Amino acid sequence: MRNVGEGNFYIETYGCQMNEHDSEKMAALLEDFGLRGVSSADSADVVVINTCSIREKAEHKVYSVLGKLKSLKKKNPNMITVVAGCVAQQEGDKLLNRVAHLDLVLGTHSIAQLPKLVAKIRETRKRFDRVDFSTDVESLHMPAPCKGKSKVCSYVTIMQGCSNFCTYCVVPFTRGPEQSRLQTEVVDEVRHLVQHGIKEITLLGQNVNAYGKDLANGSSFTSLLIELDRLPGLSRVRFTTSHPRDFRDDMAGAMADLESVCQHIHLPLQSGSDRILSAMNRRYKFAEYLNKIHMLRERVPGVAITTDIIVGFPGETESDFRDTRKVLEEVRFDQIFSFKFSPRPGTAAGKLPDQIPENVKADRLAAIHAIQDVITQNYHKEAEGTVEEVLVEGTRDGTGQFFGRTRTNKIVNLAPSAGIQEGDLINVRIIRGLKHSLVGEKAF
Repeated sequence: MRNVGEGNFYIETYGCQMNEHDSEKMAALLEDFGLRGVSSADSADVVVINTCSIREKAEHKVYSVLGKLKSLKKKNPNMITVVAGCVAQQEGDKLLNRVAHLDLVLGTHSIAQLPKLVAKIRETRKRFDRVDFSTDVESLHMPAPCKGKSKVCSYVTIMQGCSNFCTYCVVPFTRGPEQSRLQTEVVDEVRHLVQHGIKEITLLGQNVNAYGKDLANGSSFTSLLIELDRLPGLSRVRFTTSHPRDFRDDMAGAMADLESVCQHIHLPLQSGSDRILSAMNRRYKFAEYLNKIHMLRERVPGVAITTDIIVGFPGETESDFRDTRKVLEEVRFDQIFSFKFSPRPGTAAGKLPDQIPENVKADRLAAIHAIQDVITQNYHKEAEGTVEEVLVEGTRDGTGQFFGRTRTNKIVNLAPSAGIQEGDLINVRIIRGLKHSLVGEKAF
C-alpha cells in the first residue's frame, strides 16, 4: 500500500485573487505533505478544483471540469478528486450526491484540513464534505508561501468574509462574516516575505476597509498601512477590495502620504442609479460615492480608480441604465470590470420580480464596454511620453518579453533592453498606449 504522502497533485483555480492565494496555500500544504505539483491533471494523483460562485458561468465551468475528470478517474481509480472554494461551500454534500467520482468537498473555512483529509480518503476510501464555518479560520493564519507564482509579488490575506449582505452577493454565504487577522501577525508575515525577496504585496479581503472592526485592540486598515510602510525593503503595497461605504479620508491620506502605498484603488460602484443601489443594499447613494471620488483625486493626484458594474439587476429600467452610462462618462474610471446580473443561490436578489431578459443584459453590457474602451484607451494615449516607475514582474510565456506594472496598476510591456531583470524597480518611458496596456522602454 502506498504511503499517504506519495504522488503528484494538480490545482486548477477559478475566480478572484483570494482564490488564487488559497490555491497557493493548498499547494504549500500538499508539498509539506510530500506530494509534488504538476502542470496537468493527467499525471496527478490528487486533483483540486478551487472554485468561484460569484457568477453562474463560473459555477457551470466547475461541473464541466468535473465531467472531464471522470475519464481520468477511470484510468486511475486511486486518484483523489477535490472541489474546494465557494462552490464547495455553497453546494456541500449535494456535490457528492451529484458527482459520483468526487471524493472531497472542501469549504472555504476548511482549507487547512486538506492534507489530513487526503490521507483519510487514501486509508478508508470514503468520501467526505467539510463545509462548516469556523469562528477562527485556521487557513486565515497560514503564512503566504515564499514561492508563489511570482518571485517579487505576493498576496497577503488580512481578513476573510463579508458582513454587508448586498442582495446580489453570495460571499457572506460562502466566506462567512468578516474576520480580521491580528495586525502583528500580518506585519510579521510581510516582513518574512520581504526577507525572501518579495518587493510588492497585495493585501486581500472581501472588504479591506472593514479590517480591524472585529478586533478589540483598536487596529484599523489605516494603522496597518502605516505599520507596513515602516518595513525596510518593501517597495509597494496594494490592496483589494474596498467597499465605498467604509472608505474614509484617513485611508486616502495613507495613499497620499505613505511611500509604499500605490496610487490605485478598486472601488466597486455597481450601478449609477440610486434606486438600484438601494435595491442592492449598497447603503450609499451615488452622490456620496462621487464625493469620495472627488476627495480621492484631490488628496492623491493621478490616482487610478477602477470599479465594478453590474447590468441587468432585477427591475433595472432604461432610465436606471442611462444613469450608469452617465456615471462612466462623468467619473472616467481607468478601467471597469462589468458583469451581467446572475441570480445566486440564497441571495435576496435571486428572488426579486422583474428579472431582466438575457438579450437586454447583453446589449447593456456591450454598451458600457463601448463607452469604457474609449475612456481607457484615451488614458493610455495620454500616458505616451511620460516616465513611470515600473516593477518588473517577469517575462511573457513564449516571447520572453519583460512586463511590469506602474504604481497606478497599468500593465507595461517592455521593449527589449540590456540590463533588465525580474524584480528591478526602474523608470520607464511610455512609448505607446494600447487598448489594454502600455508599451515602454527603460529610461536611461
